[in-house]
Amino acid sequence: MTNQTNFLKITNQFSVEDFEKVKKFILGKGNRKTYRNFDNNNPYYDFGKFETYLGADIGQQNIYNDPKLSDFNELTIKDDNHYFKILIVRKGDINSSKKGIQNGMKENEIYFIDIYQKECDNISGLLLDYLKSLKEIN
Repeated sequence: MTNQTNFLKITNQFSVEDFEKVKKFILGKGNRKTYRNFDNNNPYYDFGKFETYLGADIGQQNIYNDPKLSDFNELTIKDDNHYFKILIVRKGDINSSKKGIQNGMKENEIYFIDIYQKECDNISGLLLDYLKSLKEIN
C-alpha cells in the first residue's frame, strides 16, 4: 500500500457554492443517463464540449440516484478522452461516512479525485477550463 494522495483540494478554483449551483442546474435542466456500472439513471447534462453526471452521496444504497433518497456529492466531468471526478465534502459528511471521502479530506471543501491513482499535485488546464465553464452557468 502506498501513501500517495490521489486527491487535490480545489475549493479555490471551484467553490462549495459553485458545486451546489451546478448540482441544482443539472437536477433542474438536465436529463438522466447511466454512464458506469456502479449505479444507474444519473442526473446528467451535456454542455457540448463535455458532459456532467451526478453521483449519490450514499453510493449504491441509492443505485437509481433518486434525489428524494439522498443528496449528490460527486460531479463527474467527461469528454471523449478525459474523465474528471469532483467531490464535495459537506458539513457532517465525514461523520456520516458519505461515499468517496478519504483520510485527510476536510469538510466544506471541494476535491479533484484522481481516479487513475497517480499522485495528484496539480490540476490540469483542461479541467480548469471546464470548471470555469460550469461556474458561468445560471
